[in-house]
Amino acid sequence: MKKIIRYFKISVLSAFCLTQSVACTDYLDLYDPNALSPENFPTKLEHIDLLVNSVYGAQHHWYFLGNYWAGYVMYCLDHTIDLQWHQDQGWVDILAGEVKVGNSKVSDPWTGLSLGVYYANTALEEIAKYRETAPESETEQLDNFEGECLFFRAYYWWHLLSLYGEPDMDGVGIPLQRSVPKTLEDSYIGREKTGDCYQAIIDDLKAAVELLTQTDNHRVNIWSAKAFLAKACFFAGQEDNTKGYLEDAKTYLEDCIFSSGKRLETFERYSMMFNGYDEYEFNSESFYETSNRADPTNGSAYGAVNAGSTLSLYYPPFCIAPDSTRTAMSYGNQYMHDRNLARFGYHDPAPLSDEVLRSRQRSDGSTEYYLSEEYMALQQSHRDNLFTDTDGPDPRLFVCALQPFMDEVQMTIDGVNEYRKVAQVEFGKWWEMGAETGNDPQTFYGWPVRKYNYLDGHLAEATRNVAGYNIYFIRLPDIYLMYAELLKDSDPTTALEYVNKVHRRAYNRDPDTPSDIDYVSLTDRTKADADDHLANNPLLYERWAEMFGEMRWWEDVRRLRLGKQEADYYKTVSGPGAAKTTIVWKETNYAMPIPTSEFESNPNPEMVQTPGY
Repeated sequence: MKKIIRYFKISVLSAFCLTQSVACTDYLDLYDPNALSPENFPTKLEHIDLLVNSVYGAQHHWYFLGNYWAGYVMYCLDHTIDLQWHQDQGWVDILAGEVKVGNSKVSDPWTGLSLGVYYANTALEEIAKYRETAPESETEQLDNFEGECLFFRAYYWWHLLSLYGEPDMDGVGIPLQRSVPKTLEDSYIGREKTGDCYQAIIDDLKAAVELLTQTDNHRVNIWSAKAFLAKACFFAGQEDNTKGYLEDAKTYLEDCIFSSGKRLETFERYSMMFNGYDEYEFNSESFYETSNRADPTNGSAYGAVNAGSTLSLYYPPFCIAPDSTRTAMSYGNQYMHDRNLARFGYHDPAPLSDEVLRSRQRSDGSTEYYLSEEYMALQQSHRDNLFTDTDGPDPRLFVCALQPFMDEVQMTIDGVNEYRKVAQVEFGKWWEMGAETGNDPQTFYGWPVRKYNYLDGHLAEATRNVAGYNIYFIRLPDIYLMYAELLKDSDPTTALEYVNKVHRRAYNRDPDTPSDIDYVSLTDRTKADADDHLANNPLLYERWAEMFGEMRWWEDVRRLRLGKQEADYYKTVSGPGAAKTTIVWKETNYAMPIPTSEFESNPNPEMVQTPGY
């Protein structure tokens, strides 16, 4: 315990004094707040609150949602993005399906997520200890604190399992540390089977449901736990339903649908809920989201402790500067993989292709470049008829990505802050392609990612500071589509209705009223190309399109074993040099390697490297 308290003095009190809605002030009533001991901490409910805050705070770890989870991990694995800079072979390997042991970009999250489990276990033990002397008036609050910690232990396990566990129930999963190690030997535990890991997650969530009574949407509440429990049972039941997981999933899904009071937001609000605008966050369709606090002035994007996120460091918007060059809001190495445009139903020519780019001589003899009037009119037509043109792209394309030469972002350049046209994620003059990138103007699109990006210039290149967009874990569309998938064989009519609810909102229709854009069957044609495995699968297409860029698609790729089909669809990624690299698919790609230090220093024979590495 003394070792733990010393660690908390450093990492909790100075590093993780943050939470969704509770400020860290006046946290200790001590003469010397740095001198912690088991005798004076925790001794009151405020101390427990501080411990619980640290459990929330682990979400912001640099190796997790603070930085790594999108641009280093999930966006690469599921091909949300492609790379502009190709010289980091380890980064290229993640996109290309060639991850090797020692790749820190995929192994470091193990550390951040394990720290979250450690904080949850510590808080749970201190809650149990404090209950022994706590007044009865604090029982309900302690129950909620305990429920939050159980939710988060399951949450950190879930993300560990999603990245490092083999999908098969008998496969190698993750270690399940259920208590704080008191000795070195206590930490010598092995990796358990994936099925046991699912069961542990489900057990924690069931316990959390019994404890949570709070309804504050800014914190983990009972509906957060029920939605997560529905998802955990749904995923576990796909692999093995001998324990009745799918029946439980149906019960919890129906509870979330019919009793939570959640409803789909309008398309306008949906389109704005991912970019850090407070009025659109903690909305009517969110079951749980990580709250991020922007720090545009003092925040450091490079690993410093903060209450926000720098996920978008690697995929910020590019804009056209006054001197006609492209400039990035931040580091700027990634863009939406061009193949995603076709999947959203966008097939217009590349903006700098011979078909579109025009030039003419000015009176002073200089050359003026511009895009053809026909092309610009067509792009405007897509926007003007976004919800009515059935031959146009899926409206969610413009929620998920920024279109060069059409969309605008606010950016400060040379001290002037104003809205500027979005540029392709490239370098040099807007009508050129850099030789070092190897992009072909005839085929390159290079649209910036829009979700989890600021659109108002908060991430200036000079400071690369901390953003405040909230990151969603479970939204109502996820619940609807899991419910539809459960019913697709036993009740296809109801399943289709729940797919159409999500689809209707995407086209700005009333989700609960049949419309002219409805799918007529569960094998109806989607926006995906005919050679895409999502072409005649509205259920999976809607899941992909609705949650694109939210770091969840990889979970479904693993669950449904879609890796080979996805690799065949995306085909290539950039790098190394200015070349294109063919994506390689291996079944071992479903589970990433863990840090070698884990099994090198742990004598437990079950603490092994992920099979295949």
